[in-house]
Amino acid sequence: MIDGKPTPPVLYGLSDFPAAASFSAQAQKNIAAFSRIGIKLVVVDSAIGIGWHRVTPFETDAVLAEIANALEAAPDVKVLLRLHMNPPYWWLRDNPDECAVYRTPEGDFFGIDNGECDRLIRFDDDRHMRVSLASEKWLSEANEKLAVLCEVLKDTPEGDALLGIQPACGLYGEWHQWATEVSTPMKQRFVRYLRRKYRDISTLCEAYGKNYPDFEAVPFSPETFRAGDDGNFRSPEFSRFVMDSQESVQSSVSDAILTFCRTVKSILPDKLAGSFYGYYLGTGGNDMTIKGHLNIEQILSSPDIDFLAAPFCYLDNRDPEGVCVQRGLLESVRLHGKLWLTEMDQYPISVPRLGGDLGKKTEAISDLRKNVLTPLCAGQGLWYYDHRVIPRYVAEHPELAAAGSIYRKHGWWEDDYLMKEIAALQSLAERITQNDYRRDADVLLVYDTDSYYIRSRVFDFDYTIVEAVARSGVSYDTIYTHELAVCELDRYKCVIFVNAYMLTSEAREKYRRLTEGKLRVWLYAEGFCDGEKLDADNLSQTVGIKLKRYNAEPSILCYQDKNFNITEGTFAPFFALDDPDAEAIAHYGDGTPASAIKENDAWIALPLISQEVMRPLFRRAGAHIYTDSPDQIIEGGGITALFTAEGGRRVLRLKNGKDIDFSVTPYTVAVFESSCGKRLM
Repeated sequence: MIDGKPTPPVLYGLSDFPAAASFSAQAQKNIAAFSRIGIKLVVVDSAIGIGWHRVTPFETDAVLAEIANALEAAPDVKVLLRLHMNPPYWWLRDNPDECAVYRTPEGDFFGIDNGECDRLIRFDDDRHMRVSLASEKWLSEANEKLAVLCEVLKDTPEGDALLGIQPACGLYGEWHQWATEVSTPMKQRFVRYLRRKYRDISTLCEAYGKNYPDFEAVPFSPETFRAGDDGNFRSPEFSRFVMDSQESVQSSVSDAILTFCRTVKSILPDKLAGSFYGYYLGTGGNDMTIKGHLNIEQILSSPDIDFLAAPFCYLDNRDPEGVCVQRGLLESVRLHGKLWLTEMDQYPISVPRLGGDLGKKTEAISDLRKNVLTPLCAGQGLWYYDHRVIPRYVAEHPELAAAGSIYRKHGWWEDDYLMKEIAALQSLAERITQNDYRRDADVLLVYDTDSYYIRSRVFDFDYTIVEAVARSGVSYDTIYTHELAVCELDRYKCVIFVNAYMLTSEAREKYRRLTEGKLRVWLYAEGFCDGEKLDADNLSQTVGIKLKRYNAEPSILCYQDKNFNITEGTFAPFFALDDPDAEAIAHYGDGTPASAIKENDAWIALPLISQEVMRPLFRRAGAHIYTDSPDQIIEGGGITALFTAEGGRRVLRLKNGKDIDFSVTPYTVAVFESSCGKRLM
């Protein structure tokens, strides 16, 4: 709501590097261009450190100037300020004990002092000298400066134009830990975490099965390179100190975000406060417990958080043929009444000055539609990012040198055919915003956060799993396990538990009770850990089918005529069917039954699935199948869209029973009104 009016949450976003400052000619040109087509919300990028001096008072003018410059380009815009909370370089030099110490298999070392850089987040992933996100000194001083800025904004034209503030820090400003971090502030935080969790040392010793004289003696071991206790799993029996270490590291990020957002809301209650957070799909890999965002429940439940944001997950959805996969679990965000903003940073592959091919206009328009409509139809928003192209994606050619430069800038979206498409998409966004929101998804993917702490190795099948569902002709939602009790369960026919490998007996019974009467699909080792130990019996009780450990290491998983190769070392342990009352639906290469259905439960031995595997299960569940073709369905907000890379004749079955028979060319996103089937794009 802006000035009392429902407004599509669609913004134009400037980047952090020098050439993208709001006073630059390129930025001024594009702010005005987006404003003319109705996108009057702008993201600008600044940093608290530019006014933070060693001796002289804190200055706010440079930050306000970023907002003022946007207003010069288009006086009627509202501005979202991304504000980097990193301390200045001199502060890091003066406070080495507050800086990150990196743990590697070769040992612990202090970050590299590479000198001051004119792009704040440059070299963030190279273990350079950075503030520890557990530093209370930094948190206090940065928050003090933020409070001063908020007070100044209250009585300025820039404050009147302010939409909200997005505090940023950590890797790339996106609130990831720089790496595995074991500084003194982080170790002190671990001790405080143990005191809160266990209260007294005897309780901790009982939980750990070891004797420690005090909390300070407990080893701080957040490193992810330790081997698992049982294959690729950690057992709380033996590795609880690792799990606690990683959880304390995670909470340093969420606590910092909440501290800054609480300050914004207390001083500027009518402005939005939010953050990059909620990165889940395609995030972290083996480092998910360090660099991931696992404290999402704490963030989503906070009244001081209005919105979360993240880019797309950079998996196969970069390809024009790929389905669009969001990094966050958008239905969980919506259930909490929060706004999600996807950073739409897939640059148009048809623009030669960006290293693209002018002959790929069709693919570029298709990418735009699916990438914009996916968050919009999920009841959320986005910003069109205007960044640079990552140098490795730009061909080496003198005319393309500026495409990857932080000092020179070419606009991503300024071509007429792209802006025309963006204007048309904005009209759809207006349509969705003005109507009562409705979502008809009847397949639900459920993901867990706590289960990452029992994993020593993370297999990255996020895209494979989502693609298998997305190409099965259904509309689907994604949520965290802790939203199962509050989501709209009545409308779902099939619930897929993707990775809830750690479930207490209480949680197991609760989730089975909540999903009674629906087809439950369990992938791999659901509930293998009950919070105390790893046991195949826990798995059997979770999935409702008797299973046993399978001690061989198979190379193939077979579903009728569909075979999946199993990469050596990816999974361990393996499990197999041990239930004569269950119907086997897949087997390992030696014929051992590896997946099965029993009543309302389907267990799939490994997360190696495709639309050929999932579509029969969805039909069995009674889910609505919009199309028989392996195309992505994008649905919600009164709109149903079909994305096809192949083209040809298609039949789209709307939820109301109406069939739409049409033909399209390759790389088309065909958009229809859900109620009547009228074609909108």
